[in-house]
Amino acid sequence: MVEFFDKNYDKFLWVMFWWAIWDALGSVTEFLRPWMFDHVEDFQWRWKFRSKPWDYTDDTAQALCLAQSLLDCKWFDIEDQLDKYLKWFQEWYMSSQDRAFWVWMQTADRLYKYKQYKEWIIKDKPWEEDLSWKKKDWNWCLMKIWPIPMYYYSNPEKAIYYAKECCKAMHNTDICISSCEYFVWLVVWALQWESKEVLQKPDYSPVPNFWETHSIHETLLPIVKWTYNQKDASELSSSWHYWYVVDTLEIALRGFFKFNSFEEWMVNIVNLWNDADTNACIYWYLAWAYYGYDKIPSKRKDNITNKWLIKNLADWLYSEWL
Repeated sequence: MVEFFDKNYDKFLWVMFWWAIWDALGSVTEFLRPWMFDHVEDFQWRWKFRSKPWDYTDDTAQALCLAQSLLDCKWFDIEDQLDKYLKWFQEWYMSSQDRAFWVWMQTADRLYKYKQYKEWIIKDKPWEEDLSWKKKDWNWCLMKIWPIPMYYYSNPEKAIYYAKECCKAMHNTDICISSCEYFVWLVVWALQWESKEVLQKPDYSPVPNFWETHSIHETLLPIVKWTYNQKDASELSSSWHYWYVVDTLEIALRGFFKFNSFEEWMVNIVNLWNDADTNACIYWYLAWAYYGYDKIPSKRKDNITNKWLIKNLADWLYSEWL
């Protein structure tokens, strides 16, 4: 029993650090075409962000805000989460720098609407606004969601429910919600030591008839049924949009099931011209279930910005389900 818990604690540390590390690494190449950068295998200065090689981006900062909210509230509180995102945006809370860099328009818009709601300028709850009509089904909904399966590890169906609620905070579209539900579902069972072979079964679920009672957006069906895996690799790196959530899921899952070591796929995914840092981070969501904290080279985990904050959050999240 002690050994089981030790292994799971190792997982909690592993995902927290790898997330920040490859967020920092992948941001070197994101949105650049292959001929615009040299092959990347380690930290580099990023002149477009004016940031140090080991500084993580908005991906990790927002995930840390969500983790801290779950720990502070002892339950899921969407307003507290938005308060922390707003604090990150305005006061650089949980940021790796003295600014909230790499803030996208949709994130800024949602936080501005939430600020208006807090100031009684608008009455409607911004997280209840359906954004599906805008067709902005972006992978930002996935990039910060890892604290949900970690916090609700012992209750997979509750993890699914709060994955949806978490997505609604700033990415309330049908496709984004389905993407979050399915991916959190995989992560929870990967954390509980399911094999790769089991996880990639069509309509996988250890709960009988689960996907018959939980609707999934039709766009996600090729992923849930694993028919997307028949695509050629070149098709997976030619998204209609750099950060389309379905393409990101396909890239991350394909790599997880195709390669047998995280280093092998890491080098491939970071050097794609797509949204490299987010693709890499989402890949780690699943990969953490198979690798360990001790596998992270010391030079990487020792240098990452705010490493003690990240370690403490991992400790607290782990202690919640003991």
